[in-house]
Amino acid sequence: MYCKKLKNAEPLWPVVPWESYWEEEIMTGKLRILLVLVTTFILGACAPFMVPLNEVDGEHMVNQQLTKEQVKEAILEGAENAGWRAKDVGDDKILASFLFKSHAVNVEISYTSSDYLTQYKSSNEMKMFCLEQDKKSHRNMVVSGRKDCPGNQPPKYIHKAYKQWVTSLDSSVQSSLSSM
Repeated sequence: MYCKKLKNAEPLWPVVPWESYWEEEIMTGKLRILLVLVTTFILGACAPFMVPLNEVDGEHMVNQQLTKEQVKEAILEGAENAGWRAKDVGDDKILASFLFKSHAVNVEISYTSSDYLTQYKSSNEMKMFCLEQDKKSHRNMVVSGRKDCPGNQPPKYIHKAYKQWVTSLDSSVQSSLSSM
């Protein structure tokens, strides 16, 4: 009997509609924040940390009439401006190196008066996959400098930082070429 009275009893204070609205908004806001955090975490975890090497290296056109010597000077200047160390090694080739903490990458830049080609040469302390099937199975990841790809072949995939560094180098070279 006592329980029945409590079930049917009137509340001690009046229920104001905005209070229930406020509680719903707080819960909805918390759920939104949780959803955003979970989505961000999932997208961050799924973001590729390896990029195909052939997407990074490649041929770049010189969009104006320059001599081979001018292209060489623009590449050397652009590399220096991007924080790379570059030196002419002869035979229309430049070796450029970039150091970041314990990581190092070396690229070879072949050039003519109409284009230049950036190619991976070597690296140190960079994560990479040597074979296509290694990337798909996420097995046999190699850290350059500790173990290299079989036959000293360039890797198929390399850490995404390599792409950022080489893209920065290319942008700087393009800027130097356009100022000539």
